[in-house]
Amino acid sequence: METRSAKKRKIQNPNYSPENYTGEDRISDLPDAILHHILLLLPIKTIVQTSILSKRWRTLWYTFPDLDFTSMIPSGPALTTKIVNLKNFGNGNVITRILSLRDKLSDVRSLRFNACMSFSGLQALIRHAVRLSVQELDIRVETSDIFNFPRSIITHDCLRVLKMKAYPSFRLPPSRIMRSGFQTLQTLSLSHVYLDNQSSLPDMFMDCSFPQLKKLRLKACYSLKYLQVGCRLLEELVLKKCSSLQGLEILSPRLVTLKVSNCFGVSNLYWLQINTPRLHTLIWVNNSIPSKNCMQNLVCLHEATVGFLVTQQGLDAEKLRSMSSFLSGLSHAVSLTLERPIVEIMSKNNPLVAIFFNPFTKLKSLELQTSESLCLASVLKVCPIIHTLIIKIAFIYKWERRRNRLSWDLSSSWEEKYWESQTEDLKPLLHHLKVVKIQGFSEYDISLVKFLLQHGKVLQDIILHLGDNSSRAYRRHDKLKSLIMGFSRGSVDAKLAFY
Repeated sequence: METRSAKKRKIQNPNYSPENYTGEDRISDLPDAILHHILLLLPIKTIVQTSILSKRWRTLWYTFPDLDFTSMIPSGPALTTKIVNLKNFGNGNVITRILSLRDKLSDVRSLRFNACMSFSGLQALIRHAVRLSVQELDIRVETSDIFNFPRSIITHDCLRVLKMKAYPSFRLPPSRIMRSGFQTLQTLSLSHVYLDNQSSLPDMFMDCSFPQLKKLRLKACYSLKYLQVGCRLLEELVLKKCSSLQGLEILSPRLVTLKVSNCFGVSNLYWLQINTPRLHTLIWVNNSIPSKNCMQNLVCLHEATVGFLVTQQGLDAEKLRSMSSFLSGLSHAVSLTLERPIVEIMSKNNPLVAIFFNPFTKLKSLELQTSESLCLASVLKVCPIIHTLIIKIAFIYKWERRRNRLSWDLSSSWEEKYWESQTEDLKPLLHHLKVVKIQGFSEYDISLVKFLLQHGKVLQDIILHLGDNSSRAYRRHDKLKSLIMGFSRGSVDAKLAFY
């Protein structure tokens, strides 16, 4: 459908030829579903502007099912400015007016917005969204004070996805209220939740409340001390910055991915129980060592990343035993990443590691993040059949490594003797190891590379990423390369690569 003005402009065009002009508007003749899909690729401001083209395009805007206002409304620091007049603040009211003008037969599939508004304004906006049968709701809102969770969402039987982030925070309703709704919800993400009167949630995230829930994400749940998750269909669980937690129990039989970070401070004593027979990926970082833990039935675990908040000064035999118990629960893992604190603790407590730590008999790939490669033998001893070893040495620790060498008065000959003394204990590893990658490699790691080259029976590749990329380091790098290329090799297939 072509407007009169557009047709007039074409006729006035000197290159216009009636024989080449059919007058057809093929784009407007496309079905609504296809045009909606095309418009989905554009910012919502541009979509609104298309409504002035014709009645056909005006109808497309009023029936457009995916409303994303986040590109129009400021976020981040702009949302944290002082609110002078919440009632007349434009962004939230504009969205409410747009929703109120839509026919209730024009359902909204997804609604995303950032807004600075009053609680009553938020309630009105959500009521309109519920009236339009919204299926996916992503709310990021700032109010003048802590507000209560909008209850009109709970009983909405079309909702599939709910993501809610509030500043400063919002309160959850009691568990008995939550159990009355959310029967169709599949994804739930809550950020900045204030739990003043219900610091324990033993029955909130269970089948009776969320029978269809597959993804759950909780971030910054203030005052949350105990959490139990037992949704039968849950596949992904993410917990972040729940720093008051003292007890965590996860009993979801279909859980595949578990990510927990910054949830247990160094001073917190907490207990942990995980019974998830289908767990495939575990990321557990920036948490203190649990005082008691029970890791059961992780028989499908494939990939695990672990990093504890712990220092050598605050470590005792009890904590080392707890850390060993936690890692033993990961014995079925095929790929394991250990962050720097764990690696250095295991390196500096060699006798206790031999007592407390059981070997990883199914582990094929091991990644170690450290500042020093010299004392990795104690870690490698409990990983006897790995095929791939990745060592990441942070370049920021260059001066620390140099200081350690000076304080220990270590020479290259001493280092070589040290690694040679570990040959018998590392014999199983040397008969399985095929690929070694060292990132941040420097002259301090030559003795380890020489040891692996000489004793690796099936070694195929050693890949060295040189740590110092300054112009002054190039000549030193050339010397390192020529020195390493001259080492004898225990495997005829061993190849070296430098980056």
